[in-house]
Amino acid sequence: MILLSCTTGEAAVCKPLELVPARYASLDQCRASLADRLASAPNGEIVGRCQAIDTAATASLPADYTTVVVTRGIGAVTSYVVPRDAK
Repeated sequence: MILLSCTTGEAAVCKPLELVPARYASLDQCRASLADRLASAPNGEIVGRCQAIDTAATASLPADYTTVVVTRGIGAVTSYVVPRDAK
């Protein structure tokens, strides 16, 4: 979720409200949370959106997962996304 704080008036200006976008396990969870956040600003001074991200392209993983890199031989590298061990 990305939230912006906007000024009202003829030339509205929006700036990021949070430094780090919030991450959710699904778009449905994000949309439910977004509706709650936007309800606190009924005059439109906060706007936001939810967007699905490609975790392979952005290297963004859910909190319960990590990436393991396996090297085989000389230069053969494979990355795997695996559940994080909960010890």
